[in-house]
Amino acid sequence: MSDRIKHILFVCTGNICRSPFAEGLLKKLVQKNRLDDIVADSAGLLALPGNSVTGLAQKVAEEYDVDLSGHIAKSVKEDIVDRSDLILVMEYSHAKEILDAFPEAEDKVFLIRRFASFGSKDRAIADPYGLNYEAYRFCFLDIQDGVSGLAEYLSAEHSSLNL
Repeated sequence: MSDRIKHILFVCTGNICRSPFAEGLLKKLVQKNRLDDIVADSAGLLALPGNSVTGLAQKVAEEYDVDLSGHIAKSVKEDIVDRSDLILVMEYSHAKEILDAFPEAEDKVFLIRRFASFGSKDRAIADPYGLNYEAYRFCFLDIQDGVSGLAEYLSAEHSSLNL
């Protein structure tokens, strides 16, 4: 990974459930941990720009004090990939699509579960789109595990630079 991670991009398919969950969670943890130089962003490989998160995504996020009401879906584009120090994807297929389009990003694309504390670090985050509330809640908690581990990593990285 890069020497200093400042800009993190979360990627999923439509940018209306999983990657907004991750972005919102990281923004909340960045504020809580006073990691002011960290920027969280999200995008989708097949996003319809301008869409908001799904109603169930908003409902689950609100229950965990994460506000997604202002989220507007956007597509993965070259400028976003270029400025990102770390790109975390939900599925292996997302990594493949990014690397097919942007091979120069090879050293910064990983599954979000790489930072997870529980379960396999090598599995995908299931897409809850079109499913019920429980599927969205499970997805959120799965992403929360990865993002919490990421925040710990970033806090340790941040601390080590201030010795």
